[in-house]
Amino acid sequence: MKAVGKFKSFVKTNKRTFIVLLLSLISLFCYNVTKNGIGNEIFGWLRLWKYVSYLFILTTLYLLFLKGKRVILANLTLIAMLLMLVETTLFFVLGMPSAIRKDFRVPEDLPENGIFRQVGAGYYPDSIYHDLKLSGNDTVFDVHYSIDHMNKRITPDFDSSKTDYALFFGCSIGFGFGLEDDQTLAYQVQKQSPNTNSYNFCISSTGTNHMLAELQYRDLSKQVAEKDGCGYYIFFWDHIYRAIGTMHRYTEWLHLAPNYEMKDKKLVRNKSFKDGRPISSFFYERLYQTNIVKYFEIDLPLKLNDRHFDLVTEMILESKKTYEKQFGNDKFYLVFYPNYVVYTPEEMRIFKSYLTKKKIKFIDLSKVIVYQGKYTLGADSHPNAETNKLMAKILLQKMKKQQLN
Repeated sequence: MKAVGKFKSFVKTNKRTFIVLLLSLISLFCYNVTKNGIGNEIFGWLRLWKYVSYLFILTTLYLLFLKGKRVILANLTLIAMLLMLVETTLFFVLGMPSAIRKDFRVPEDLPENGIFRQVGAGYYPDSIYHDLKLSGNDTVFDVHYSIDHMNKRITPDFDSSKTDYALFFGCSIGFGFGLEDDQTLAYQVQKQSPNTNSYNFCISSTGTNHMLAELQYRDLSKQVAEKDGCGYYIFFWDHIYRAIGTMHRYTEWLHLAPNYEMKDKKLVRNKSFKDGRPISSFFYERLYQTNIVKYFEIDLPLKLNDRHFDLVTEMILESKKTYEKQFGNDKFYLVFYPNYVVYTPEEMRIFKSYLTKKKIKFIDLSKVIVYQGKYTLGADSHPNAETNKLMAKILLQKMKKQQLN
């Protein structure tokens, strides 16, 4: 009873502050009601409403904790208030941008054993995708992607009399984004190899984790008629960030991507990023659209380390082992395709050292050309048909040299 009486006395003494706190809480409640009734775009004025409500709540709490001599709580509230001040200031610096509310839930209508659930990405079977990109009034590309009944991109001019195969794994670079079916790297390798049929298992916007999941999803050898050949993983540095599910990649497009982890020094699949690592995903979803993150262009984790390189190379190693089990040979190669340099020399050195330690064969084409405008689609950074033609020629030359050695 004494404590209740003391609290009532404290409220009476700080009546005005409590009234401001109550009004601020009501304001925050009204903000949430309004936000939930207007769709997925949270407009700038609505975000400002939220920030002002929080600032008043934190300010009043700080004053109350100070008057109540709750020093630790007052200091914690002060830190939160300062962060909110920075967040609000940067909101104005960025031009009061809207935020987009995304649904990160795992769709209930995705078949548990389907490619989209198991691999995290893919294409509908027996389909043709039309892709058009404009830059102002200019057409960057206007192409079609043909997909067969097993979800992979068709490589034209298949010849049943050929005895060798070439399998391609990777993202949009290997898939041939912005190119016709007869302009991809897979097609060029097939065209320049008189006894080889190519199979394009690449999926745009994917990483190392998707390749492994694709190999584990089903026995790919059942789609390949030839008895001898090799597999190529067309590697792009961003695959590392995609495979570990950084905050940016997770929140932009990869929340359903396969989640692989090291447990007791063994690589294991733990659902998807969304439901396999709920704590990290929870914080990523709440941080990625904050003004502090956007202004300073923060991504989490902040830097790649040995743990990440070890995890990603384990995925490649497991992909190699799965390939060997399905196809009966060890001719699986990681191919460093030329691209913009977004890594440090030290990072590349460490990554290659892990590949070497785990006996993963690789072919480095990254310095064959200085990747720039003439090698791209122009207003799009993906490689053009002539670049694929050149890379296919050099890849086959290096393969021949490696086999002789």
